[in-house]
Amino acid sequence: MKRTLILAIAVTLVATIFAFATLKEGKNIPSFQTTLLDGRKVVVQTDKGKLGVQIKDQKGNQSLTPKALVLDFWATWCPPCQVTSQWLKKLHQSYSKKGVLILAVSVDEDGRASVEPFVKEEKTPYFVALDPKADVANRFKVESLPTIFIVNEKGTIVKVFIGMPSGLKELEHALQIAGVR
Repeated sequence: MKRTLILAIAVTLVATIFAFATLKEGKNIPSFQTTLLDGRKVVVQTDKGKLGVQIKDQKGNQSLTPKALVLDFWATWCPPCQVTSQWLKKLHQSYSKKGVLILAVSVDEDGRASVEPFVKEEKTPYFVALDPKADVANRFKVESLPTIFIVNEKGTIVKVFIGMPSGLKELEHALQIAGVR
């Protein structure tokens, strides 16, 4: 009985370590799909070492191959998230023409009811997705907000910010690590 319990705990610990290791710097992001605030679907995947983003609506698909992806998990009720959203607006202004795609995934449980007024008031210029059941956040093992992943054009995580970064410069430096100049 004791041996079985020890073995079960050891297997659980090893599995947990490997589960968390998949989302650290140097690892590829998992493929996922989510819905944008405007109702379009977004599919993010890595295929043959290339990050791809498809935006789907009734009119068809738009395929994007970003130089870098900034994936921000946030909520409207989170004060640090409100600060980082201002930095992400500045990143969007400075880097969107250089191939940087920003996707902010809201985990607000009431979804559109909270997110839509916030985005409208803040004049958020980048993509905002709804994840009220935290399905995508759970795939990324997000445990605190904000959590920001900087992903290069190969789909590899180059930097993870758990909690608020120290500032806009730190985010810009991470984009440089991702290959954005």
